[in-house]
Amino acid sequence: MRKKCSNEKLIKKNYYKLTSSFVLILLTIIIVSNANTAYAVFSESETETLDPNHAAVINIVGCNANDIIDVDYEVISGTSVDVYLREGVTLMLLGPPSTYVKKDNDSHQGKWSYTVTSDDSDYSVIFLNDGAESITVRYTISRGSAFGIIYIILIVIGVVVVVGALIARSIIKKRRSVEPELKSEPTTQTIVKPLPEVEKISLSCPECGKKLLEGFAFCIVCGNQL
Repeated sequence: MRKKCSNEKLIKKNYYKLTSSFVLILLTIIIVSNANTAYAVFSESETETLDPNHAAVINIVGCNANDIIDVDYEVISGTSVDVYLREGVTLMLLGPPSTYVKKDNDSHQGKWSYTVTSDDSDYSVIFLNDGAESITVRYTISRGSAFGIIYIILIVIGVVVVVGALIARSIIKKRRSVEPELKSEPTTQTIVKPLPEVEKISLSCPECGKKLLEGFAFCIVCGNQL
């Protein structure tokens, strides 16, 4: 009865540990699947329709060195679009920008990144339709820290290590609990059997022939001296 209660407690304890491990694994999956938005300081996703000779301008302010600007776009209706990444805030745009750090010309889709080189700098992402027809472009622009990605990776590694340690500890404890207890070996008792008595030498009386045991001086029958 005591053994049954002990097993129930052990199962209950392991159940909580396995549940905690499952929750940690689930959180890890969520962090990994949303890593891009988790470290992004700025993120914007839009679908815009641009008339001929019109542009969409997205300003990203307060960038620091080693920040990463990600641009992902696709023309879902119309011909093509010109995409510019320009240093500095753009308020009014008359025609294509004269200065830029990156450009995609007459493109239908693209995905690229740019690493910021100086602190406290501003950038503009410009989608320009210089064609004769309207176009519809869908884009996602984000700016995040490269150190943020490393931070997320360290969190994921830490969670995996904790989960692995919990599972290993649970398995080791479970194995130890189910191992049969070593039974003490019975002490072997040596049974000493008494040796059979050595028969005493018998003698015969030379007078009457009666058998006598050794040590007699006279025959008990005829009284003859031995």
